[in-house]
Amino acid sequence: MSIAPSPPKDIRALTTSPSERPALLLPSFSRTVSSFPALMVALLIGKVFYVCRDRIADPDLWWHLRNAQFFFTNHKFPDVDTFSFTAAGSLWINHEWLSEIFYYAAFNALGLRGVFLLCTFVLALLMAAIFLLSFNEAKDPFAAAIAAFSGSVLAAVGFGPRTQSFGWLCLVGVYAIMLRFRSTRRGSLWLIPVLFAIWINCHGSWLIGLAIYAIFVGAGLIKRDIGRLAAAPWSAIDLTRLIAAGIASVAALFVNPFGYRLVLYPFDMIFRQKLNVGHVEEWASVNFNDPSGTLVAVALAAVFAIAIIGRKQWRIDDALLTAFVLYCGLSHMRFLLLAGIVLPPIVSPHLGKISSYDPRRERRFINSILLALVAGACILGFPSVKKLNGEQSQYFPIRAIDFLRANPQGGNMLNVYDWGGYLEWNLPQSPTFIDSRTDIFEYNGTLKDYLNITGLINSDELLARHQISYILYPSDTPLAYFLSKDIHWERIYRDDQAVIYRRVQHLRS
Repeated sequence: MSIAPSPPKDIRALTTSPSERPALLLPSFSRTVSSFPALMVALLIGKVFYVCRDRIADPDLWWHLRNAQFFFTNHKFPDVDTFSFTAAGSLWINHEWLSEIFYYAAFNALGLRGVFLLCTFVLALLMAAIFLLSFNEAKDPFAAAIAAFSGSVLAAVGFGPRTQSFGWLCLVGVYAIMLRFRSTRRGSLWLIPVLFAIWINCHGSWLIGLAIYAIFVGAGLIKRDIGRLAAAPWSAIDLTRLIAAGIASVAALFVNPFGYRLVLYPFDMIFRQKLNVGHVEEWASVNFNDPSGTLVAVALAAVFAIAIIGRKQWRIDDALLTAFVLYCGLSHMRFLLLAGIVLPPIVSPHLGKISSYDPRRERRFINSILLALVAGACILGFPSVKKLNGEQSQYFPIRAIDFLRANPQGGNMLNVYDWGGYLEWNLPQSPTFIDSRTDIFEYNGTLKDYLNITGLINSDELLARHQISYILYPSDTPLAYFLSKDIHWERIYRDDQAVIYRRVQHLRS
């Protein structure tokens, strides 16, 4: 009589009763959580947590909340401006509506703590994914950790409650699929159009995603090495699948409430919004003379050193991707986050195997203790409502707004650019002069007038043209000093942060 061989372990796991399965799965889960790679992920999440604790005061957040509030109140998207008096009634596209809904839901649930939780969760997921992609490429957790932490230095410029974070999460998805496809010729290419359909409704950065996808596809058309750069040409079948996914991704961009107008918006930003790109700080190039610029310089120097000294041959697509993201990041600070996403998986394999890591010899007890310490630090350091409100009060003129609530001023208000959204959320009865949406204010000339007024260029004439009755502006600024010396204006409020000037009644034209 023959004896049937015992089934393989994986089959036994599938044929066990449901009550037995958790016992089989738990050890595997426990081993994963107590591993060194898991510790590196925890440390990255801890870094995101502590950076975001001090980044909750964002000027864009508040008009995003106001847009979402309008959507849920009126059951439609705002299509004209209703927040300002300078652009009231102007056509406007709410190009980040999906991200706004997420933040509005978080704010409604837990206030600023909900915004902090959502912001931290999205960015932590982003950084964890970067480490895992780097680990998959390098096969060494130490090399992956060095690359991912270096990437987080670059990416930190975008840490905060920003709608763009959801777009970058879509980029990581596209990037992960393409990295897997180029190494195995397998991957869920059908997911890429889905990600682009989500991305365009979250943020306008989807155009960068298409550029990165095009670099992957285009590099595979090169059939021979270029010097030290290795070619990795696509087969005819691979190229057909990639082109089909690319066409489907472009078609997926039109799955949005605004149709072709939303697809054209990034091009409008590039070619039409010159003042926005030229004067808004996050669009500026990297300043290597300040501390953050120094950190960027160190990170970039490390990339170049690896490229020159490393023995591993560079791929053509990796070289093109590196050049593209460095150009974007150095040209505009906001795109350093893009470099922080794309570079670590490229750089980590070139670090070589710098550790003797063996998953069979994990120091699980030490890892578990360190994981517990990171988790404990995050729990104990979770910001209180008082801390988050305190951060708002350091950035926004809360006391001045309280004064205006108690002492309403008639007529038009001039406000500083960064305070516009906060005023629209907290003082909606007083239409603003400008806010950080920027686009509609550039279209109708308001942004140019604002820059001239605050730059003391024909200020009197422009204030009169816009019929400004009172001005809410930071103390100790050139404009505040100018107003203090002008007999047409009287100061009605001042604290260490803001000052309010009102046009003198009997001198009004």
